[in-house]
Amino acid sequence: MFIASFITGPFQANCYLVAREPGSDCVVVDPGMGAEEFLPEALKTHHLRPVAVALTHGHIDHVGSARQVADEYGIPVLCPRDDRHLLTEPMAALSDFARPLIEQWYGSTTLREPADVLDVEPFSHHEYAELDLEFLHAPGHTPGCSMIRLIDPEYGPIVMSGDVVFAGSVGRTDMPGGDPAQMSRSLSEVVWPLDDSTHLLPGHGGATTMAQERVSNPYLNRP
Repeated sequence: MFIASFITGPFQANCYLVAREPGSDCVVVDPGMGAEEFLPEALKTHHLRPVAVALTHGHIDHVGSARQVADEYGIPVLCPRDDRHLLTEPMAALSDFARPLIEQWYGSTTLREPADVLDVEPFSHHEYAELDLEFLHAPGHTPGCSMIRLIDPEYGPIVMSGDVVFAGSVGRTDMPGGDPAQMSRSLSEVVWPLDDSTHLLPGHGGATTMAQERVSNPYLNRP
């Protein structure tokens, strides 16, 4: 499996390109604010062809270029169903401090939905670019918040953990749509059971492993 990444926007979110190998079809995971500016060069560098956009959740720093990317390449957007409304109403999940930034960036706080959106059901599988994308529903940060798991024959499980779990931390729950009780359940019922060999690729910051987080992340506790 081949994975490339770059950082997008004022919130420094990670956008991932996932493919079987360079020169093949790929899935664009979490194209955040401004991702459309960097994506063409990344695709050219690795000779990749985008066939789908996949979103871990609906916060603007992860979906801010989903429409531009999907409509430019004529590909679908896979969005957790409970976060679909955030594609057009980003302020529904943001505190008021973000309003001036959103208005400056987009000229409005109401956005246009991508032409082709697929509602992703919790724990469903979707095959694109010869990859099996499993959406592990882990609400708490947002109602639809998910992690995307792939199994690589050589490296084992790879989870793009979005804003559920980071290296040494977990997603915040104090913004609209956040729920601390749900987050606690997600951490114990969805994150904790992940195999120690799982490689975690978070929505912000560097990569880690489940083995490392199990012993060092203060927010993860045995159920």
